[in-house]
Amino acid sequence: ATATYSTPNTEGSKQMSKKCGICEWSFAVTGPSAIEYAGVIGFDGIQIGDLGGARNCFPLNDPHIQQTYLEASSRFQVQLQSMHLFTLVREGGLQKPVDSEAGKHALYSIRKGLEACQAMNIPALLVTSYDSCSIINSYDIECTAKLLKQAAHISEDCGIQLVYESILQEHYIKEILNYVGSGIKLCYDILNPIKFLKGDPAEEIRHFGTQWIDHVHLKDCPKEMTGFCQLGKGYGRFKDSIAALHEIGYDGWYITENFYHLPPMGNTGSVFQTAKRDLDTMRKL
Repeated sequence: ATATYSTPNTEGSKQMSKKCGICEWSFAVTGPSAIEYAGVIGFDGIQIGDLGGARNCFPLNDPHIQQTYLEASSRFQVQLQSMHLFTLVREGGLQKPVDSEAGKHALYSIRKGLEACQAMNIPALLVTSYDSCSIINSYDIECTAKLLKQAAHISEDCGIQLVYESILQEHYIKEILNYVGSGIKLCYDILNPIKFLKGDPAEEIRHFGTQWIDHVHLKDCPKEMTGFCQLGKGYGRFKDSIAALHEIGYDGWYITENFYHLPPMGNTGSVFQTAKRDLDTMRKL
């Protein structure tokens, strides 16, 4: 951004760490408003969504919209850590053959996301095998790996890191990552293995290591796995996961993906208060 802005008072918390971020969808607001909120709370970065992606004709590829994001990022000193193709998760196609219409559409969405990342100086693009992109059999694994390999070639040409998140068991995720090769990294969500009964997050972190993990998603939840709760206060083995990350020498981004505006967290206080408590926990650990 070319404009200059005053820096909000974050009580010096950003001097302690440069790796604590939050997901845009953790708030009830999106876009520059979410960036502002993240900055006022004290986060160093934010993982943004795609504002509807293909369904809204790729708004983040509009230079005017890009500029509003960059101005908010500059004004509130919040790095645009990555972009998540959130709409692709709803549309599907990541697990379809590359030459199918759904596969072609998924690759097109990925390409548009990479172009937006280039224009906005966002270093990473996240795609996820979840919801309509879920993998349910070996054929889906094969198709996902092949599509991601093509996407990785495009991302390398763009100078953007392609990042992948999945709720699969560890050995299936490794199968995909090994097929794609060095052009892809992993977004490791510490709650996924527990919530979906796939494994032990601390052990998986040790197995994946810094070779594969680009950044981590942090969240915690009550015993019944409904909704979310403050980091370290639930059954998500949060502290064990952080200890494992320290053990492997991880020094990347810690991104909270708690949903502060939704019940039950939304009923425990303001979004600002609950998100700030989690940020304090993240910095402390």
